[in-house]
Amino acid sequence: MRKLLLPVVLLLASIAGYLWFNPQNDEAALQTDQELLPDYIALNITRRLYNTDGYQADVVSAQRLEHFEQLGFMQFEKPVYTLYNEQHQPDWQASSEYAVWFVQDKVILEQQVRIKSLSQEQLFDSLETESLEMLFPDNRLQNNLPVLISGKGFEIKGIGINADLINRSFKLLQHHETVYINEQ
Repeated sequence: MRKLLLPVVLLLASIAGYLWFNPQNDEAALQTDQELLPDYIALNITRRLYNTDGYQADVVSAQRLEHFEQLGFMQFEKPVYTLYNEQHQPDWQASSEYAVWFVQDKVILEQQVRIKSLSQEQLFDSLETESLEMLFPDNRLQNNLPVLISGKGFEIKGIGINADLINRSFKLLQHHETVYINEQ
């Protein structure tokens, strides 16, 4: 009986050891870890996109870019995005601390988001919030967070916005306060 007990205990110990260190889980964990690492990192980048006539359509610059191919997005630090109008002049500029650009042409700007008009013909001069979605190619903005909209002689505070930068229209989802500034 004792001669049989030793091989059985060794067999059970080896099975327990195999299950404890299960190499299949290590491969899955390694693959997950590799997905979380960027495919490449670029510093101080600028990307210029041109339309079919050869004019600039937009410019994106950032202090740091991390590209995640398998996950389908790029992450930016300190991005600045400039849109051009039909006359090929800079029209709008969006900036934030961080941004994530998805392959479906959706950008989520995070922390200290500011949309600034570079033209005198816009409805407002700037929009500030903490998070904002930009949808391309139709240049729409949307969020459900507090926003501050500033223009010539007014400031509007509210929650949530839907804006179309091409058609120059915006809708504030919930209005809190409007302050008119009388400049003399």
